[in-house]
Amino acid sequence: MANIVILDGSPRKNGSTAALEAAFTEGAVGAGNEVVRLYLNGMDIKGCLACEACAKNGGQCVQKDDMEKVNEALMRADVVVFASPQFWGTVSGQLKTAVDRLYALQNRLGWGNMKKKCAFLMTARGSLYDHALVFYSVFTDFLGWEDLGTVFGAGRTEEARKLGASIR
Repeated sequence: MANIVILDGSPRKNGSTAALEAAFTEGAVGAGNEVVRLYLNGMDIKGCLACEACAKNGGQCVQKDDMEKVNEALMRADVVVFASPQFWGTVSGQLKTAVDRLYALQNRLGWGNMKKKCAFLMTARGSLYDHALVFYSVFTDFLGWEDLGTVFGAGRTEEARKLGASIR
């Protein structure tokens, strides 16, 4: 059984991205996993200040907001699922802001010590996923996280369900 955290970067709580997440969750829970969805748009998460204070003080961010809830969930997670509609060829600002703030958590745990598995769910009109895939690949390569798969496209719920079910 895996503990899975979905970082939902959609501004629409019940839109196409949520439909992919629901299918993924159905498959994952059916396989015996636990899933927690964090709806980032409903949280108070400020952008990284690039102040480097977290690099000097044991990884504690100077900003006190809901990112600490995200960090707590991520520390317990075996698998992190990034979910977002496509915005200007890549992930939403909500998801990007949370990803940027992971810098402090990396400083807290030590670079390379937060080994996770991850997956990526993205919806868009059309098929321009190349830039988003580059973002995801750079992120996973940089942190050394293991990619479990991607599902790109609104309505691809069966693929999302299968991806969720494949996680053990």
